[in-house]
Amino acid sequence: MPVTADQPGPYAPASAIIGLIERHRNKGLPSPVDADVLGRAGISPSLIPRTMQSLIGLDLITDDGQPSGVLEGLRLAPESEYKQRVAEWLTGAYADALQFVDPATDDEVKIRDAFRSYKPVGQQPRMVTLFGALFAYAGIAPERVRPPAPRARTALPPKPRAANASQPKPRDQRGGAHGQTLDTGLPPALAGMVASLVAEGPEWSAERRDEFFKAFRGLVDFCFPVGAAKAAPAQTTEEKGL
Repeated sequence: MPVTADQPGPYAPASAIIGLIERHRNKGLPSPVDADVLGRAGISPSLIPRTMQSLIGLDLITDDGQPSGVLEGLRLAPESEYKQRVAEWLTGAYADALQFVDPATDDEVKIRDAFRSYKPVGQQPRMVTLFGALFAYAGIAPERVRPPAPRARTALPPKPRAANASQPKPRDQRGGAHGQTLDTGLPPALAGMVASLVAEGPEWSAERRDEFFKAFRGLVDFCFPVGAAKAAPAQTTEEKGL
């Protein structure tokens, strides 16, 4: 019987319907065709109910699961006539929708409109997909390949920056190195240079020592310029003990 709006429309995946037709044509399906047979034929459990309903709605099996005369005719058709037999089957099965749409020339929007009165309403997009794929299989309609849905790009967190060993270690607010605290009252440059002795270790070479003292002498002269010595203040009589 043809697919009409008075009964649930077929909306199984086209790959399942076509696969079962070809399996019966090449190997034969056990009778009756039930959930167990569909499961062994590779139909996933979630798709078995809609596939069974579609097989019955498309007149491929009877209500009790027996292969219909249509399915047997497709199995017995010579290869040269096979596509023609498929087209004849679809023309009869979809006679109602074909009054309003031509799958060979109409676009998907017009085909979708032809199925708007079919039930269940929420499955109409799948009905349209099955309709188009079956007619494409028969060589009547062009194959419509839908582009994959674009994937949402997930922003990746910034990679942590690797610590640079060549960067100097932070000093505290008073100029100390290696996390040590200096409270000498010296100018920061001198205090920092004195603190750098910690990094030298318990021993150092004579050459390194001479370089340090040379640099240290220059820094001292810079921080404390050489000038005339200040005269000591004169002592009072009381200070002299008189």
